[in-house]
Amino acid sequence: MIALGGRRFSGPFLAPVWTPRRTAGLYAVMVPGWRLLTFHPVHIGHAADLAYAGLIRGHEHYAEWLSLAATEWNLYVAACEMPGSSEAERQAACRDLARAQQTITIRGPSHAQL
Repeated sequence: MIALGGRRFSGPFLAPVWTPRRTAGLYAVMVPGWRLLTFHPVHIGHAADLAYAGLIRGHEHYAEWLSLAATEWNLYVAACEMPGSSEAERQAACRDLARAQQTITIRGPSHAQL
């Protein structure tokens, strides 16, 4: 478990072998940090079905994430399940989390630690 913006996320999991449950929620795509067991979020998103096959590899920014990570085996995903949530609730939570990450980034390195 990790915490991002005050929310608890399961993971991080290696993106190529991540097998989430079929539920709605938030997800964070991350790359490893400089210190052991630290991760830097490069994308915060939401989905009605976290198990959707194209969620990570089919994303329009997947190539950018790969260039940051150098290999897909350096891409990690963490998820915050929100079963029964509406699209509007997930969008609001995603915006709040992205805002919190921007604030942290301005003050210093944004990272999650195990």
